[in-house]
Amino acid sequence: MTALTLTPEEIQEITGYARYTRQQLQLRYMGIPFTTGKRNRPIVLRKHFDTQIPVISKVNNHVASEPDFSAING
Repeated sequence: MTALTLTPEEIQEITGYARYTRQQLQLRYMGIPFTTGKRNRPIVLRKHFDTQIPVISKVNNHVASEPDFSAING
C-alpha cells in the first residue's frame, strides 16, 4: 500500500476486527469514510483518519440481542 492509505493491519487495529465485513461495519459506525477494493477489503485514506478519534466500543455492544416490545405495547 502507499503512504496515502492505511495498511490492512492498521485498519484491523482501529476496528478490532479481522473480517472485512465487520471492519466495514465498524468504520461506518465510527464515521470514517472508506471504499472497498479487491475481495471487499476496506480502503481508508490517511487524511480521513484522525489520530484523535476516541476509542469507541464495538457496534455489538450497542445493539440489543432481543427487541424491546415494551416500546410498542406501552
